[in-house]
Amino acid sequence: MTQINFDFGHPSADGVAVLAGELVHVVPTGRFKVGKRLVVRDSFDVRLSETGTATVNVPPTDNTFAYEVTVGESPDAWRFVRCVQVPDSDTAVEFADLVDVDASTLAPTLNTGAALTYLLASSLQEAQSMSAANPGQMVFYPEGQAKTVASQILEDLTGARAVVESQSAAAAQAANAAQASAAGAQAASVQAADAAQAASDASQAASAQVTAVADSITESKTVVESHANEALTAIDEAVKSVQDKASDVSGEDRTDAMPTDSTDSASSQEA
Repeated sequence: MTQINFDFGHPSADGVAVLAGELVHVVPTGRFKVGKRLVVRDSFDVRLSETGTATVNVPPTDNTFAYEVTVGESPDAWRFVRCVQVPDSDTAVEFADLVDVDASTLAPTLNTGAALTYLLASSLQEAQSMSAANPGQMVFYPEGQAKTVASQILEDLTGARAVVESQSAAAAQAANAAQASAAGAQAASVQAADAAQAASDASQAASAQVTAVADSITESKTVVESHANEALTAIDEAVKSVQDKASDVSGEDRTDAMPTDSTDSASSQEA
């Protein structure tokens, strides 16, 4: 709920006096909802106090309804009606500060009750000077001048549009070039990655080949060393065999040269 404070007065010989005892009639412009409760379009009244004030609590408005507030009972006197929006506020709001809306469209009314006034100028330059001196009033100047200004504005807008289109085309071209460069860089990156992979594969293949050759050399070296050892062993055995045979031959020669004891004895007996 939002609390609204009413405070009314009326003219007097001493200035402004309180408007005591008058009736304030409040009615929504249509039915509305509060949560799941549907509230029908009904009214209530509140009487101003001796100080010309009163306070009411109402649901805040939305874009579906507003409050129509009538102050005073006699239609022949000063009675007036306002259709207002009520914000959702935790603090009290003043009735005089509420926004007036159209009862049919609920759109805010631009005119707050002041009469519309305007000034007439004979030229654009005079209109500009009068507008600067009277910021709260409308200033009109001759139609021909308006057409000239409108044509200039249209020409400026057309030129601005052409500049924007040109800049947009340049930006699009730059974006396309950047996209092409990015694609080329990506392709180069892929090619570099492929080349690096190929180099890595070639390096691994070369390493494997070198390892295989080294293993082959090591194996050949082992075979050669084995054959060399076998040859040396065979040579040693051949030398030993020759030496043994040589020793046997030398022994036989010595036996043939030396006489036996029986021969010597026979010779001695014959003598």
